[in-house]
Amino acid sequence: MMNDPLSLKLSPGAIDMAKLLALLAMIIDHANTIFLSPSRPELFAFGRMAFPLFALIWALNLHRQPSRLQARANRLWLWSFITQPVFWLAFREIHYGYALNILFVFAGVTQLFAWAYRYQQRGVAAGTVLLCLLVWPLNFASYGPQGIILTLSLAVLFSPELQRWRALGLTGAVVALLMLNGMYRVAQQPLDTLTYYILPTLVLPFAGLYLAARLRPEGSPRFLPRQFFYYAYAGHLLIYGVLLTILEKA
Repeated sequence: MMNDPLSLKLSPGAIDMAKLLALLAMIIDHANTIFLSPSRPELFAFGRMAFPLFALIWALNLHRQPSRLQARANRLWLWSFITQPVFWLAFREIHYGYALNILFVFAGVTQLFAWAYRYQQRGVAAGTVLLCLLVWPLNFASYGPQGIILTLSLAVLFSPELQRWRALGLTGAVVALLMLNGMYRVAQQPLDTLTYYILPTLVLPFAGLYLAARLRPEGSPRFLPRQFFYYAYAGHLLIYGVLLTILEKA
């Protein structure tokens, strides 16, 4: 059982509520990107909550049953490939065809931990090579190295077996959050970068966790069906892709 204080404060219902908040932020962010031209900066800022919050939830759940890590990885790989065609459909005007959806980040990092659990150092080496191969196609639409570093760091931070590395995990997570959404823009657009990129990325995920914990306090049961996120993620991209096609033909 994990002894991290944050994990103990979140009921199953709170975790499901956090998933809903992250999903809402993602749906709004994608609609803003795909359908609005120019996109609205306040909607973009709200969307910065989605990936870090999903990554936090994923990291909290990752180590609960180490023997099932490979099963978790297999499910993520399956949904990554199922979702990729509708991801292409929805973002065909924005991203290159070889850009990968965000599920590949979680699949790759989960696979590293699954191999590490089974093969120890050889598994870590193989998983590292896999993540290096994923960096380039993830860089175009799914945060690239920053996203991988964030998920890796959070996984280390919440691992009961890697407590001696927690300081490194926390440092990596903070640095990744700072770099996730355009730290390089600070010199050119300092106020906009701070307002719409950096602060929302740092503040909104934790605000979402706090709100979820208040809405679903200790003892609240789960209320979302299993694998709900996968269906919602692929489903909203399919709907957006179809709507985009209809609008283009109108």
